[in-house]
Amino acid sequence: MKKPLLIPLIASSVLLGCQDSKQSDHENKTQTDSILQHKITVAKWVGEYQGTTPCMSCISRCEECPGMAVDLVLNQDQTYTLKRESLSGHNEVEILTGRFRFSNQDQSKLELIQVKTRHLIYVDLEQQLLEILQDNTGHLYASEADFILEKKV
Repeated sequence: MKKPLLIPLIASSVLLGCQDSKQSDHENKTQTDSILQHKITVAKWVGEYQGTTPCMSCISRCEECPGMAVDLVLNQDQTYTLKRESLSGHNEVEILTGRFRFSNQDQSKLELIQVKTRHLIYVDLEQQLLEILQDNTGHLYASEADFILEKKV
């Protein structure tokens, strides 16, 4: 008689232990998932930005030149892909890739490393746009509206 009573008690304790273990594993997985989601928060500046700027030799739009289409992708790992295409068709499409770095603490100015011209950029997170800055000074162009890249949604 002792054996039939003993076996059900062992089986029921094992089953209860498995349920507690499964519930505990589920809670641990949920906590781990929420921690990972918190760590993988995407920076607000990540994305694809597009616009039409004056051609490389101009500091503002001119009537005889249609300008240049610019497409810039900023990645979370601080790499970029820059595509510039002359809308006049005089130059070939230029595709540059590399890394960028922020030049100030609040990450509002960045520099595209390995790009020689128009490589300094002001980041406006509130308006979701980038503004290309003058190469030598880092100042805004006089016709600053001509150098805006808007974030593609």
